[in-house]
Amino acid sequence: MALLIGLLPAILWGVGPLIATKAGGRPIDQLIGTVYGQIIVGIVLFIVFRPSISLSGFIWCFAGGALWAIAQLMQFAAFTKMNVSTAMPISTGLQLVEIPLIGVIVWGEWGSATAKLIGFISILVLIVGISLTSIQDGSVVRPKMDYKSGLTLLIVGSLGYTACSVFPRVPNASGLASLFPQTLGMFFGGVVLGLILKSRDHKPLFFTKPTIKSTSIGIAGGFGVLAYLTSLNLNGVATAFPLTQLNVIISTLGGIVILKEHKNKKELIFTVIGLILVIASAFMISRLD
Repeated sequence: MALLIGLLPAILWGVGPLIATKAGGRPIDQLIGTVYGQIIVGIVLFIVFRPSISLSGFIWCFAGGALWAIAQLMQFAAFTKMNVSTAMPISTGLQLVEIPLIGVIVWGEWGSATAKLIGFISILVLIVGISLTSIQDGSVVRPKMDYKSGLTLLIVGSLGYTACSVFPRVPNASGLASLFPQTLGMFFGGVVLGLILKSRDHKPLFFTKPTIKSTSIGIAGGFGVLAYLTSLNLNGVATAFPLTQLNVIISTLGGIVILKEHKNKKELIFTVIGLILVIASAFMISRLD
């Protein structure tokens, strides 16, 4: 059951980039719609379950949510520089370097030397697999992508995602208790970013058609957050996070099949090999104590 809960965020988060691309609009439209959905889920589950949380827990989870909003805006912006099936593996790889290391260094996860060795080898294999999914054949003519800008956005965003993942673990808050303050932080961060950008470009924002369409991203993501926060307590940071990164499989295949992001035979072979490595290494990590 713990493993199943650990896999749910991968499914729920994996569809987000696909919905965002289909919804259209600017990255900030997509972010605002997403945080609308997130706060709806957070409020409903808070009313239903009425979990208690300490002041410390509220502050840490709220802060993590606010930093997540910055990260999510950066990721949506990166999709305008490079396609989903290219950006998502890079985003995943950056987070895989940061978050499990914090779990091991700060909380002493993977306690034995053997567990650490297997864990780090698994992460290395996972990164290699993700890199293979983004290999492109230089002989193929396709729309030009701005890798430099896209990579910068993804690097900045990875720091916000890392904070969102590890901050709730500091007060050791339960998944249900963490969800409302974290989604409140996401909503707050998104609205503040929206107001800043709206004051600059003076374009409609909070109730545009792309914003409303993007609400479904937040609803799916909100339940993904609940599953992830629960998994943190069941599986630990160093195991829970790598499991969520199986969302790269959904995003990559969805980008190819649903968004029609072209890959030739050579690229598809590398992609399939990469996804197999991702699945194998994530499974290895999930078995570590």
